[in-house]
Amino acid sequence: MPGLVIKNRHNHRRFLLFSATALVILANMGQLTHNMVARNIRIMKATVQTDALSQFMTKSFSNSLGQGLGLREQYSWGLYNYCGGSSDFENVACEDRSFGHRINLPEAIKADLPEGKTSAADGQYSNQDNINRYTRAAFYLLFVGTIIAGVAFIVSVLIHMAALSIASILSFLAFAVLVAGAGIETYFIANMKDNSAEFVQVDYGNALWMFWAAAGACLVSIPLLVGGAAASRVRYAEVY
Repeated sequence: MPGLVIKNRHNHRRFLLFSATALVILANMGQLTHNMVARNIRIMKATVQTDALSQFMTKSFSNSLGQGLGLREQYSWGLYNYCGGSSDFENVACEDRSFGHRINLPEAIKADLPEGKTSAADGQYSNQDNINRYTRAAFYLLFVGTIIAGVAFIVSVLIHMAALSIASILSFLAFAVLVAGAGIETYFIANMKDNSAEFVQVDYGNALWMFWAAAGACLVSIPLLVGGAAASRVRYAEVY
């Protein structure tokens, strides 16, 4: 019976870290490609009120972004780039991927406005410089947190005192880094929601909740990993 309990605890901590790893990988996939999964994963989305801005809308959602070819019904930000397209996001165009990406909604809208046109929709946030700086910092935190969570899962597979101890430390680091990154993104998206330009509605994306859930899974796994390391040490002492 004790052996069964230990095995169950091992399965639980491994499942938690596997879940955390799967979630952060999915969150990283957001907006990377046009496939059905990636295009529906986003950190933030902005919906343009087409009725009020009909004269500025694009004639084709497959047109390249940032070329003054018209606004899109919806813009979505992933970790590495952003995309714009129809409201159902079936037809989208995406910018090139970049490392250290930041969120700049007014810039995206202004770049799509037809040449010589201005609109209330491209109004700048008073703290746009901070949004640029800190959402880029959040990118690095979330990227590093993704790597640490993955390494923690791999190490946790080993039922050994040293491995489980290392995995518990890595899980704590992943938790701390993911919370910091997700917290920054959440704060500034909330700020954009409250101060968004006229005719533009900003909302949280599902990738943001994936990062938060992954951080929670890492946190819950820590006591299980510590308990597993302690149990492994006791078994080692009994044998030797």
